[in-house]
Amino acid sequence: MNSAKKFLFPQPRLGEDKMPTDASFDILREWWQQLENDKGERATLRRASSLTEVMLSPVFMRLLWALRNRGYAIGNGNIQLSKIAALAGLAARVKTQTDIGLATRMGTPKPGGCSPTFSELRLRRILARDDIEELYTLLRRALALLGDQANLADLAATIWNWAPLDDKRPYDPRRRLAYDYYAAAPIKP
Repeated sequence: MNSAKKFLFPQPRLGEDKMPTDASFDILREWWQQLENDKGERATLRRASSLTEVMLSPVFMRLLWALRNRGYAIGNGNIQLSKIAALAGLAARVKTQTDIGLATRMGTPKPGGCSPTFSELRLRRILARDDIEELYTLLRRALALLGDQANLADLAATIWNWAPLDDKRPYDPRRRLAYDYYAAAPIKP
């Protein structure tokens, strides 16, 4: 009898209710909450300016092991590893979790102002990136501008599903980011 082992891959997506649809998000949330008790490791990840620096930290390895121990197949040296590193580095920057998605917060007008918190040019730079390392750098800056507040589920879905523009995918986070940003941004006619 041939019993092929089924491998799971993290697939964080947001459902119709804007809630994560995969158990891998629970692992990420538990890991993120544990960072509160380990301020030194959180600081190490917050200072990491590259994905390599993130991958060299013990706290990143704990997230990776937690995913692997729950049956997720994540190999070494592939794009999945880079995405998990980006997610770990960005999640460590999140001080407060919000219910509002990343792009909606970017497009929301500044308090007392009539321009978005995050400029349209900055959003376009993010949307134009295929490389996860470059995306990581731009999103680190975005989180800083947003006061290190983000919806962790939205962030996870965005990073995990990021793919080159040439790839045609049914779930494209770029479309959702653009739609959410322009839905919240005060657009001049």
